[in-house]
Amino acid sequence: MKISLIPILTLAALAGCSGENRQLAVDPRIADKSRPLLFLANPTEPPCTYRNEKGEIVGTDIDFARQIAERMGRELVMEAVDFIDILPRLKEGTADFSIATITMTEARQRDVDFSEPYGEGGARFLYRTAGKKPRMSQLNAIRIGIESDSAHDIYLCLHGCDPKRYLRIQDAVAALKRDEIDAVLFDGMQLATLAEASGGELAVSSQETREFYGVAVDKRRPDILAAANAVIAERRAK
Repeated sequence: MKISLIPILTLAALAGCSGENRQLAVDPRIADKSRPLLFLANPTEPPCTYRNEKGEIVGTDIDFARQIAERMGRELVMEAVDFIDILPRLKEGTADFSIATITMTEARQRDVDFSEPYGEGGARFLYRTAGKKPRMSQLNAIRIGIESDSAHDIYLCLHGCDPKRYLRIQDAVAALKRDEIDAVLFDGMQLATLAEASGGELAVSSQETREFYGVAVDKRRPDILAAANAVIAERRAK
């Protein structure tokens, strides 16, 4: 059974700004062109963002972030953080933007600005091949692991479930392998990569939800929002 995640904003609302007074003109980060952009990375989700053999943060999201910085003529500085810290940091203004397959929701749009959607995906279940395949219609009958504060965490709570929360998705996968939970609910692309690397131990379900991902930007940084939208438009034109 396919069930959509939390109601998604219209594309126009997601890409635009609200009418609230943000005092954008006085933000020193906009005026100081020599100031680097602070990008928050969650290097736990290959192929989007992860650490290579040298410990460097790489991935498709990192390439995307560099394109935005290059368009603005700014240096990009990366800081590795847990997913749960990304939106609070952007809301308080201690970082500039992030790309981490962040599902765009109305609640999150109150705290940060989102670019136009740069990708579409959905959640899948990751489960042991030797175990029983999980189903959305059986949410309350299976032990589900999720990444804390993710859109999937919120979704399950709204549907009366009490999932097992983990700070990082790798911790949830490790618990799955130890048979402490029956399945992991997370972004399908990342779970497919983890299943492929498991040597047949793990498998993924078909897509269970439909989600849109956007670049999350500090509301005081319309310059970054404009650059992100421009890069997205260029990518679509190719």
